[in-house]
Amino acid sequence: MFVSGYNFRVIDLYDLDFSNYSQYLSAYSIKQQLEDIVEGIPDANVTVSVVGRTKEYLDLVLLKITKDKSRYFRADNEKYADDKPEKKIIFIVHGLSVMGINRIPCMTWAPSFLTLVSYYVKYLDKFDIFLIPMANPDGYALGSSYNTWNKNASPQSECAGVALDRNFDIAWNPNHSISSCSQEYPGAMPFTEAESRVIRDVFYKYSHKIVAYLNVHAGTYGIDTFKGDAVLYPKGYTDSITDEDKFIDLKGEIDEAIRNASFQVYSVAVETLFNWYGRITGSSVDYASTVYGIPFALELVMQLYDNQDVSAGTENYSDSALTEVWSRVIDVIFRYILKSIDKTNEVW
Repeated sequence: MFVSGYNFRVIDLYDLDFSNYSQYLSAYSIKQQLEDIVEGIPDANVTVSVVGRTKEYLDLVLLKITKDKSRYFRADNEKYADDKPEKKIIFIVHGLSVMGINRIPCMTWAPSFLTLVSYYVKYLDKFDIFLIPMANPDGYALGSSYNTWNKNASPQSECAGVALDRNFDIAWNPNHSISSCSQEYPGAMPFTEAESRVIRDVFYKYSHKIVAYLNVHAGTYGIDTFKGDAVLYPKGYTDSITDEDKFIDLKGEIDEAIRNASFQVYSVAVETLFNWYGRITGSSVDYASTVYGIPFALELVMQLYDNQDVSAGTENYSDSALTEVWSRVIDVIFRYILKSIDKTNEVW
C-alpha cells in the first residue's frame, strides 16, 4: 500500500534494519525496549502496559510511574481506578504529532529520553506520572522516510492517515472540506483512531485524579525552520481565553527561569493554541481542558536544533536545549501546578 503522492510504503516497513540503532525507540518493539529502559529510572515503580494497538497492529504503551507498588491494578471494567491514596496524576503524551520527531533526541533516543523522564520523576513524591512515550507509532515509522509526515497510517478515502491531535471530540472539524491528503486531516468523525481513543480512555478512568495533561512534540520538520520552543495552553478553536491570570503568572515564571539558562535562545513562548497555530479544532489539549476540566492542559513544543557540538565537544545543541531549557521549563510547570493545587505545600 502506498500513500498517494508520496513514494514510500505505508504498511510493509518491517524490512527496515533497526539492528544498528538499538538505543533508538522502535515502533515495532516499543514495549520490549521500554521494559529495559525503565530499569534506568531510579527509586520508582514502573508498570509497562499495552493499552491499545494501531491499524498496523503496533503497540500503544502506557507507563505508570509511582513511588508505590500497590496502585492502579484494579479491573479494566471499573469506571474509576483506585481511589486511594489521593496523590494527583500528571498525564504526559509524547509524539501524538510526529512531524520532526526523529530529530528530537529526547523523543527517540534512549539516553536522552531517560534524561527527559528524569525531570518528570523528580516530583514522584508529589505526583504520579502516566506517560505514553510513543502515541503514534505508525506515523513515527513513516517519519523515518518522510520528515514532514504528521499523521498515523490508517486507510482513508484518498490518502492514508489521520492527524491524531485533530481527532478529539471538541469543536471537531467544522470544515468538512479538508482532504484526507492533508496533514491536518481530522478523520471522518471524532475518535475514529485507536491512538486518540487510548488517550480518551485514560481521561475517562482517571480524570478525577489528573491535574495536568502535557502533549509533547516537535514544532517543525527541520532545523532550517525556526519557530522556537513554546508552552501552549487552551484554547485553539476560539480566541477567548479562560484562566488568563493563571497562565500569565506561569509565563512570568518560565521567562524568569529561561533568563537564567546559558542556552542561546531568546525565550520560550507561552501562548494560546489559537495565537500559535491560528484556529484549530479537535485538539487533545482543548479536549482535556474543556471536556474533563483538567486544570493544566498544556502543549510543549520543542524546536529542532542542528546537532553540532558545543561545550568543547561534550554536548550538542539538542542536548543543551534539553538540559538548559526544558529542564527549567518542566521544573517551573511542575512547581507551579503543585503550588496551585495546594497553597499550603512548601515547594522545595
